[in-house]
Parts: sequence; C-alpha cells; structure tokens
Amino acid sequence: MTMTNGASTSILDAPTLKLSNVTKSFGPVVAVNDISLEIPRNEVVGLIGENGAGKSTLLKILTGLHQPDSGVIEANGNRVTFRRPQDAVAAGIGVVHQEQSLLTNLSVAENIAMNVASSKDRATRFGIYRWGRLNREAAEILDRIGAKIDPRTIVSQLSFVDRQMVEIARALRVDEMVHAAPLVILDEPTSVLERNETEILEREIRSLKDVGSVIFVSHRLDEVLRICDRIVVMRHGEIVAERRTDAVSEDELFRLMIGHESRAAKRPTGDRSGRQQPVLEVKGLRRDGAFKDVSLSAAPGHCVAIVGTLGSGREPLCRAVFGAEPFDAGTIEVGGKPVRSWSVHKAVSSGVAYVPSERRVEGMVGGLTGAENLTLAHPGGTRRGPFLKRRARAKLAEQWYERLDVRPRDPRMRLGRLSGGNQQKVVMAKWLLADDLKVLVLDHPLRGLDPGAAETVNAQIRAACEGGAAVLLLPDTLEEALEMADEILVMRDGEVTARFDLSIDSPTTLDLLEKMV
Repeated sequence: MTMTNGASTSILDAPTLKLSNVTKSFGPVVAVNDISLEIPRNEVVGLIGENGAGKSTLLKILTGLHQPDSGVIEANGNRVTFRRPQDAVAAGIGVVHQEQSLLTNLSVAENIAMNVASSKDRATRFGIYRWGRLNREAAEILDRIGAKIDPRTIVSQLSFVDRQMVEIARALRVDEMVHAAPLVILDEPTSVLERNETEILEREIRSLKDVGSVIFVSHRLDEVLRICDRIVVMRHGEIVAERRTDAVSEDELFRLMIGHESRAAKRPTGDRSGRQQPVLEVKGLRRDGAFKDVSLSAAPGHCVAIVGTLGSGREPLCRAVFGAEPFDAGTIEVGGKPVRSWSVHKAVSSGVAYVPSERRVEGMVGGLTGAENLTLAHPGGTRRGPFLKRRARAKLAEQWYERLDVRPRDPRMRLGRLSGGNQQKVVMAKWLLADDLKVLVLDHPLRGLDPGAAETVNAQIRAACEGGAAVLLLPDTLEEALEMADEILVMRDGEVTARFDLSIDSPTTLDLLEKMV
C-alpha cells in the first residue's frame, strides 16, 4: 500500500473514507463510473442498488481486489493505493463478502486472525502459533457477537450460518488497527442469518459506530432503513441518489434503485377443487436425524412453501425430494409414478428441477459461459446426437437473457463474472427451459437478490406454475411465503407442526412463528 499525507485536513477531522472520481472498466463495460463519496466517522452508510449496479465492483476496489482505472481514494486523511487486500486491512478496512471467503481447511481461530497483523503478532512466537492465545482471542471476538462456536473447529465442519458469523468476527478485528478509525464493510451479512442472529449483528453495528464507520450493503430495504443513518443508491455504475433514512420510504428507495414503481403482485391461488391429481406426492418421508413422517402433495400450478428455523429439517427434505440426499423410509411419487432408487439423474429425467441456496457451489459452473450453463441440464434442441449446435445454443441463450433481463446481455461471458442476481436468473432459466417441467424445488431463490431481480424471479415462478409445474418453495422470509404460496407447511425439529391452506386460512407471520419455535 502506498500512502501520502493529506494536505490540510487533520486525521481527527478527516472522513474515514473519501472517494473522488473513481472509475473502473472491464473492456467495454464501465462497472463503476466517476464515483465520489464520503464516509464520515461514526456513521452507518447503506449502499443499495440492483444486482449489476456496480456495488460489488466498488467494494472490491475498496478492499484491494480491483484497482481503479482513475480517481483518488483517501483513508483517514491519507491518500492510499490498495494493490492487494492486505493493504486495505492495514488501513483499517475489514469486509464480509457476500460470497464467503474463509479457508475451510483451517480452524475458526486461524481464519479470524488472518490478515490482522496485531492479532497474529501476539499469537505467534518465532513464526509458530501460540494456540492458547490464538483460540482465546478468537473466543473473545466470537462471544462479542454472540456466536457459540468453538474456535478450534475446522471451518468445513460449520453450517453456512456459522461460517457467516465467523466472517463477521474476522472483519471486526480491524478495530485493532489503532492508528486508524476502522471501516467495516458488510456485504449482505444477514442474508442467511436467523432473526435472533440478525438482532445481535444490528447491536454490533451500532457499537461499531462509536469507534469507526460501517458500509452496510443489503437488498432488504426495511433492514437498511432500520440500521443505517444514510443511504447511497447506485444504478448503472453511478451514484444516483443519497438520502437520510429519516427522510425516505421503502417505495422511494425501490423507485430510485429500479427506475420505476414496484410491479409486485400476489400470485393467484390455484384450483383447489380437487379435480387435479398431485404431480408431487410425499408420504411418511423420514431420514434419521433430519426429518420424520413428512407428507405433502402439490398439484400442477400449486406452490407449497415450507417455513422453519435453522435445523427444522426443511432443507434436507427438499434435497431428498430432488434425489440429492437419501431418505430412510416413506415414498415419493412424481407424475403419479412412485420413484425407486431415487437420484439426481432420475429426478431430472422425471421432470424435477432444483435451484440450490448456494448457487455458486451447486447451481452453476462459474468458468463456463452463461450459454453453456443454460444448457447443462436440458440441451434440447441445441444438441444433435453427441454434438452441440452452437448457433442454436447462442440464440436460445440470447432469448432467455432478454426474457430475464440478464445484464450484461452477453451469454458468451463467463457466468462467474456476473453479479449474484444475474447468476441466479441464469440458474433459474437452466431449469425453466425444460420441455417437461413437473416439479420445481426452490431453496431460498431470492437470497441476495435486489427487489428488481426478485420481481423477475418471482414472475418466472408464477409462469412455471401457470405452465403446469408444482413448486416446492423454501422462502427467505415469512412474507415471501404468504405472497407466493397456495399452501404453507411449518416445520420444527424435523416434523410438520402446522399446515395452512391459503384458499381457506389467512395466517399472519405471528401465526407461523408460533409454530416454528
């Protein structure tokens, strides 16, 4: 990192971070265009925008993963150049990325201490870890955020939520950099957290204001309004608005982000007259230690949402329906036919599709193009025998990119280079283009999506239902379940504790919560 002293502003009066005319392009695509922004001390600034608005690129510039093409960055009154992530850490910038960055073969304590020189200096001697001190310091920071995680645990053994809490703990260690007011960047930190964990994080953010500043990135507008002091809105790589949270509404923020009013609408409930036979029927399904005696059915055009807290069993249940995990007892029928020796391959050939919660790990191949990802499961008319018809694939990809508003509109680009929301659209399209889609299993399909992308994905879910598919939905929020479902199942400790037929019942979120806990 290179650093020069500011000309006239004392370090105590200088903002924690200042950007002046920062620009970054990738070939012909301008990802960040002439950004100027100040983050004063003791303030929580919300950063919002659609997927592809430039937020991720801006954050990568601030954390040394990308270097800007032009512009100036100042940290605590000093002009800085971040040539690598360690430079940003040395300037007091810590980050929790949307896509997790822990080293899964190391312990929790090692990950927390990583890249924070003061921590490692105290916990090493002659280049060898002093494990007692290392684990004790990690336990202290974990306790500070209310995470009951053994610092000696290898990260690969943790749940997704626990890994997120370790990411947060690691980012908070930058407040040890006593020469500078810390800036903690939280990129979608609550997307996988339960409500009580989110409340703990909110308290920690407020305490961070006493010593430094926070950039809080979230697509949950109610959360941004509740946590932040000021909100910065990005669109098409530029800052288009700044608002104080006490002077703006969710509706206005949506309009500023998307450029139009919300077009969200509740999906009409399906025909419950009993004339339709279930396309998916699960009877007495059980897997020891995960779920037991679960029964459900869904007719063509129906959406069944399953809600529950972490450990309720709903995630392994849905993976079992797709053949990705085994079950010990019970039956599954698809299209009226019982399944035997169930597997992912048989599920796909039977018309069952699955969009996983961790799209980067299980839902896509980042090194392949968008067009290649689209036709992985159902090549259809893009294949002649063992050979691919490249023009047909390119045309199909262009049609789906247009239909789902995938940006940039270039299906030849590697999918790993797109924003999370645009990746999710392509992962959805991979299954929606199937000729005989019977069951669509969706595991947190809106996780990490901005409101505009969420509207697009929800519209495709409605279209799949209207096309005759049954949908099994694991929503992020109870409001999402109430908006999208025909029927809601509540699970707790592996069992179904309640069922609500929304053509008859009108449950509230409180009704659902009472059966979840």
